[in-house]
Amino acid sequence: MAPTLSRAQSHDVAAAAVLTGRHLVTAQDAEAFRALCAVASAVPLTGAVPGTVAPAQLAAVALRMCERLLEPEHAPGDRVALHGTQRLRVECAAAVGEPLVSRAEVRSVRPLGAGTATEVAVVFTTDDDTPVAESVSLLVHSPRSAAVPAPAAARPAVPPAAPVGARCSSYTVTRELVRRYAELSGDHNPIHLSPEAARAGGFGDLIAHGMLTFALVAHHLAAAVGEAACADLQLRFSRPLTVPAEGAALTVRDLPAAGGALAVTAVDGAGLPVAGGRAVLRAPRPDQGRSHD
Repeated sequence: MAPTLSRAQSHDVAAAAVLTGRHLVTAQDAEAFRALCAVASAVPLTGAVPGTVAPAQLAAVALRMCERLLEPEHAPGDRVALHGTQRLRVECAAAVGEPLVSRAEVRSVRPLGAGTATEVAVVFTTDDDTPVAESVSLLVHSPRSAAVPAPAAARPAVPPAAPVGARCSSYTVTRELVRRYAELSGDHNPIHLSPEAARAGGFGDLIAHGMLTFALVAHHLAAAVGEAACADLQLRFSRPLTVPAEGAALTVRDLPAAGGALAVTAVDGAGLPVAGGRAVLRAPRPDQGRSHD
């Protein structure tokens, strides 16, 4: 899944920095990515489209493009990076084993406290320029001394019950699962792999990748409505999911929202929000649901 990259321009990141790449997700990588989510839920994945790349895997590839694009501006060890929001809009399924072309571009950079919030868009197309997907990530970079997260909210003695009518999926996120996700995604940030590195970055313990939470939300939606039905998934990350030695619980829920969309939330074992957002469903084709003679 490692891309071949070329830097189209070498401006300062505040300008229109661009990075292009080519990617090929093998059948083995695609199967391993979906299996990872199934292991976390202990339930076989349903709703996947055979022979295609899981949409959340495309988002993981896109995030690596974002990080490589911003590397000249944010040297390792200089700043702590946190994922603020993630959106993935899918035009058509990406076929396993077929090359994808990507173009990553900085859309905006704005000050945020002592750091910056940078929005990067990554567009995927086939070799013949057919649109496949667009990923938009908001990444927050803060000086290490200013990156200590706000104190955690008080945890309720009894986790709140799920809203009436919500569909729920339960996941167990272990350190081994986080390590496997790092291998599959190529994101080896030490705060996801080392409790010591996480504490040095201001966190209480090792934290899961935000994109692992994104993948588990997408896994839940694939089971609920089918992978091909989700045209657009947007998440805002509320707080990192801390993963102690015994692992962490994550529950993903969805409820109907305006316009036929779904409101989605991911909460930890105490019921505190980890991420929340919205999934827009693809309109059914006119021939769907009709009987055929």
